[in-house]
Amino acid sequence: MGGAMIIDPFRLYRRHRRLVREAEEEAQFLRRRHGPSALQAARSRLDRPDLTHWGKRVMQRAIRLLEKGA
Repeated sequence: MGGAMIIDPFRLYRRHRRLVREAEEEAQFLRRRHGPSALQAARSRLDRPDLTHWGKRVMQRAIRLLEKGA
């Protein structure tokens, strides 16, 4: 019977915070390693076929951070 799935809000919050933290770390790493071409490097890394679903989410978030310049 199509019961509704109960989602733990604390789990969602922790997952969101982890995503934000990993994206910030990735953006910092890309800035240190690639300098002004960090955004281009992030976009090329996003196109890699071996990237997991989580890795894609992290890279998309890192790209948003790099675009903002934060």
